[in-house]
Amino acid sequence: MTRTAMSICATILGAALLSGPMIDAASAQGRSTSIAIGETSAPGALGSELRDALRDELGGVANVRVTNAQRARYVLRGSITHIDERRESDRMECEVSLILADRRGGNIRLILEGRAAARLPDGEDAVARLRPEVLRAAVRGALRPLGQQPLR
Repeated sequence: MTRTAMSICATILGAALLSGPMIDAASAQGRSTSIAIGETSAPGALGSELRDALRDELGGVANVRVTNAQRARYVLRGSITHIDERRESDRMECEVSLILADRRGGNIRLILEGRAAARLPDGEDAVARLRPEVLRAAVRGALRPLGQQPLR
C-alpha cells in the first residue's frame, strides 16, 4: 500500500473513531455548533489565504457557525503541510492538516486532512491566481466530514 493510500485510510479511520461520540440530539435538531479559527501555519504569503479559506469554507458547513474564540465551543487550527508546483508533471498540489479541539482544555476532537491538485496554467500570473483556489479546494475536502456528522 502506498504512503498516500495509508494516509487516506488512517484519516478516515481516525475521523470515524473520533467523531462517533460527538453526535448529540440537540445538534441533530438544528442547533449550530460554534467554531473559532485558531492558529494557522503556511509558507510565505499563504497564511492569510489559509485563514480566509478556513473561515469561508467552515461558514458553508451545515450546523456550524464561525465565531470569535471567546464564544466558540471548538477551535479549528490548520496548516499547509505541502504545496508544490511540479512543472515536469504540469500539476500544482496542496495538502492541509486541520485540528478541531475543545476551546476549553484543548482536547482534540478531530484531525482532518485534505488535498487537492490542479493542472498548471501558462504564465506566472495565472499560477499565482490558481494557488489560493487549490488551497481552498484542499480545505473544503478536509472539512467535508464536519458536514456529515453533527457536533455537540
